[in-house]
Amino acid sequence: MKKSFIVLGLFLLLIDMPAGFSDCDCSLPDDATTAQPSVQPWISDADITALQKQGLVDGWTFTVGKNPATERPLSQLCGLVEPKNWWVDASFDPCIPTSTLPAYFDWRNYGGCTPVKDQDGCGSCWAFGTIAPLECNILIKDHKEVDLSEQWLVSCNQNRWGCNGGWWAHSYLQYKMDKFYGTGAVLEEEFPYTAVDATCDGPYHHPYTIDSWHYIGFSTGVAETDAIKQAIMTYGPVSVCCAVTPAFAAYSEGVFNENDADAQINHAVALVGWDDSQGTNGVWILRNSWGSWWGEDGYMRIEYSVCKVGYAACYVNYPARTKIEISSKPLGFSIGFKNIWNTTTTNVKWNININGGILRGINTTFQGTINAIEPGMIVNEKFLFFGFGPLSISVTAVPKNAGKIVKHTQGFLFGSLLFVPQNQ
Repeated sequence: MKKSFIVLGLFLLLIDMPAGFSDCDCSLPDDATTAQPSVQPWISDADITALQKQGLVDGWTFTVGKNPATERPLSQLCGLVEPKNWWVDASFDPCIPTSTLPAYFDWRNYGGCTPVKDQDGCGSCWAFGTIAPLECNILIKDHKEVDLSEQWLVSCNQNRWGCNGGWWAHSYLQYKMDKFYGTGAVLEEEFPYTAVDATCDGPYHHPYTIDSWHYIGFSTGVAETDAIKQAIMTYGPVSVCCAVTPAFAAYSEGVFNENDADAQINHAVALVGWDDSQGTNGVWILRNSWGSWWGEDGYMRIEYSVCKVGYAACYVNYPARTKIEISSKPLGFSIGFKNIWNTTTTNVKWNININGGILRGINTTFQGTINAIEPGMIVNEKFLFFGFGPLSISVTAVPKNAGKIVKHTQGFLFGSLLFVPQNQ
């Protein structure tokens, strides 16, 4: 009889335990990983017709129509699961504007946005919303377009996040380890996206990391518009949450202004800019992860605060604190590492690949470490060569406290003279 009471007590204790995340690094509940979400299309043709009529009545400044997103179930479109009390012990940056903000800004105009992706039939928007800002930062700071693996986050995180949902995973890009004790982003080519909870078959290489990441504003909720603007200008495109509605999924073009106050936070996207001259008080330029066929080539213009856009906004800190300069010399070339930051850069590990010459006979790699570079100072590494033909020089440096930097240039080797375009 006593054993029966003990078993019954344990059972009651288990069913009384709270479900969901307890903080931003906690796991999905077990039932979330085993539940079978609906595979029925979320929005029917009749729903589209009803939305179009509603738009005429309510004065929507955007159009809706059938698209691949409307034919997917909601669970495949929106997989953001908000942790309980995620703001406890979280790092917030008020991002108070330091000067007058422009009325219009768009990172697409400055070559700061990588191609829009498609999360397909997997509720992995949280992974795409995490990766997008880092990819854009690498393009902005390193002038290099890279394709990073969202599948690595989906399959290798240790929070039981996956196609069933998740939260911001920036910590895995900074310090948190995956299932094989690796930290930092993985290249898409090493773990291609499959849109399913595939097996994590690591270990993987992790060539890109961030220094830090922070929520924007002072506390939970939708961050102040000017704070988000400042973060976008300073740190590149930012991650934000929003509340997707049927009209949102069916969005075709125009300024989205349907503001459903009852809609719940369920989706992760990125903001790449804004325009104060559009909409009632201005619009965000929102980047989605449903493919370039959705909306305006994968983007949306949405009025400030509509659909709670900007909730739990956050940025990643991927700084360009070191500049690489490649210059020709009488007997070869010189590579200079310049500290453009206001503090000392330490433990700069550099790698130089040189390829080319006649019949591509030159294939050499050099590596080294610079202990410290003071602010404004340049440390030069000189290289002497003899040969003929075109030469390709690629330089990569990974300073301990200065992000990752890359430089590539083409030159021509003529005997002991190497002609290299200055600082190309």
